[in-house]
Amino acid sequence: MHDHPTRKPCPGPCNNAWRRAETVLVETGSDHHITPSWGWPVQCYDCVERARRQVSELPELLTQIQVEALYGTRTRNTATIGSRPNDAPAWPGQAARLLIDALLGEIEELVADVLTQRLTPSHDFVPDRTGLREGHRITRACSTLASHLDWMMQQHPAATEPHEDGNANPAGQIRHWHAAAQRFTKQHPQRDVRKMAPCPRCKGPYLAESRDLRLVDDRPYIECRDPDCRRIMTGAEYDTYVKALAAVVTQAA
Repeated sequence: MHDHPTRKPCPGPCNNAWRRAETVLVETGSDHHITPSWGWPVQCYDCVERARRQVSELPELLTQIQVEALYGTRTRNTATIGSRPNDAPAWPGQAARLLIDALLGEIEELVADVLTQRLTPSHDFVPDRTGLREGHRITRACSTLASHLDWMMQQHPAATEPHEDGNANPAGQIRHWHAAAQRFTKQHPQRDVRKMAPCPRCKGPYLAESRDLRLVDDRPYIECRDPDCRRIMTGAEYDTYVKALAAVVTQAA
């Protein structure tokens, strides 16, 4: 395994390529030259700063969802001949209301967990939401997360878990909430789709620019989306492969 005797790789998405390459190394013996991003001491600087930025953006994103919940428009009736209308049609803003209830509930659960872990006096956080305006709940919860973020990233009991859905790593939870809010408010970054060469390993048309692996020289990794292949290349390796492929095609012509 490509590891360091005293430091551990960051469990964040910055090391997805390294983890996949290590899995391939164990399963097939195929070595790789991908170096991990090390934790300081648990999660790396980039993952910490990304979580800090996402927490700072959550109040505005949740406020935009609030506005949709208050002033949302009813979806058009798309019933066809022979179909039955819903017995309880969705009311305007229902999707936004359900989302913000879910996100804010999960955020407040993490806040309560963090304050319990740190033995913070109970007056710093009141689980009883009676009489609190939702905007105040959002601001207070996100401010509390921001003030404890360094501890959450390095010392929370779940800080070593990968940033995957269903795990308790605070950074992974924050990433999930931020992405869900961005998608709902249509602010999620859209990436251009490139037509790429076939995978050099499985020959399938599954190569794509990675959406979650850290960049190398400001370029994304190229990965095969076939779950049975999962080949990973840097941008430079892909360029070399394409040039060799083009040379073969030219010779054949």
